[in-house]
Amino acid sequence: MSSAPEIPLDLRERMHSCILALFWPKKKIIEFLSDVGVPQRFLPAADIEVSRRDLVTEVFAKLGTSPDRGYAVFQAMIDQLSTWSYFDPYYFDNLKKLDRGEAAKQIETLKRAVERRNANTVSRRASAAATQKQHNAATDLATLKRTFEKMFGTGMTPQQRGRLFEVFLKELFRRQSVKMGDPFRLVGEEIDGSFKFEGENYIVEAKWQEPSTSTQQLYVFAHKVDGKMYGRGLFISVNGFSNESIRAVVHGKHIQTILMDGEDLSHVLEDRITLEALLDYKIRAAQTRGEVYVCGLRQAAKI
Repeated sequence: MSSAPEIPLDLRERMHSCILALFWPKKKIIEFLSDVGVPQRFLPAADIEVSRRDLVTEVFAKLGTSPDRGYAVFQAMIDQLSTWSYFDPYYFDNLKKLDRGEAAKQIETLKRAVERRNANTVSRRASAAATQKQHNAATDLATLKRTFEKMFGTGMTPQQRGRLFEVFLKELFRRQSVKMGDPFRLVGEEIDGSFKFEGENYIVEAKWQEPSTSTQQLYVFAHKVDGKMYGRGLFISVNGFSNESIRAVVHGKHIQTILMDGEDLSHVLEDRITLEALLDYKIRAAQTRGEVYVCGLRQAAKI
């Protein structure tokens, strides 16, 4: 059985009706079929003793036995018939063998059938693309999750873990459609990266440390953010934050920094929430409630 694509039956039926509505003598039908590419071996002689309807039916059946199921010829036929505008006055007006209204109706019916076919094709392709994208995203997340888990293992120096974590974060952001820029240095400062989200630029600092050791580093980072025009920051600490750390960010200040930890990253890697949705919730929580350390999945403060 051929694996070539096939023109749907309803379109073939509509073309069949159009041909009979547009051409009267069998000679004209054969000429049209030849013009759209039907092989000569499939075409009968003009004086064959069969009805017009049977002639078209037999040619269509032969096309269906071709290796491509007649796809190219049928498609050329669709293109011709769906835009047909010539109604031979000799057969339509003089002999009145054909009806102009009926021919126009059959052409319009074919057009609608083609539009439905095209819409279904677009929808099917979009659905297939979405499924493939989902599959690719799941594969990407599984790979990143293994990398993340590897960083918790032994046999890795803090420097090695830090470099791997930096690469991991950049790749996670990229695959979640939030592009993170490369690390850069300013006078007296080192910035791990930056990204743009909903029109706002954020600088990023990421640490792999215990909550109790993060207060001073977070305070320094908040100062870096303060020094930027309309500065905003994201501080990532895999092992979380202490109450003291959070007070360093929010106490008596205009909040400009949001916090993310390993649990947040795990939720993204497990496909329980997207990075965009996570960032959106954290930003809204900081803007509307003054909470900088929240869980996007549970939608609640962590401390």
